[in-house]
Amino acid sequence: MPRKHRSARERAGPPPPAAPRLAAPVWALVGWADVRAVVGDKVYRCPGCDHEIRKGVSHLVVVPEDDPGERRHWHTECWRRELRRHR
Repeated sequence: MPRKHRSARERAGPPPPAAPRLAAPVWALVGWADVRAVVGDKVYRCPGCDHEIRKGVSHLVVVPEDDPGERRHWHTECWRRELRRHR
């Protein structure tokens, strides 16, 4: 009797769990913006140092509450320096 060929979907098993949302460190939070920790899926340019944030690197996304279009991706250390500069 011939074998039944299963589709790749049937062989794959359950889907992998979704990546958990990373919490931004407490020191990184500000009252005027939403700050989130993310792992990038593409290359971004950090406004603090003007260098690339490579794909797969953990970094912070800062979204101003009054202007969400001004969302920026920051290296964690660049954001730390930016906060020190303005405090």
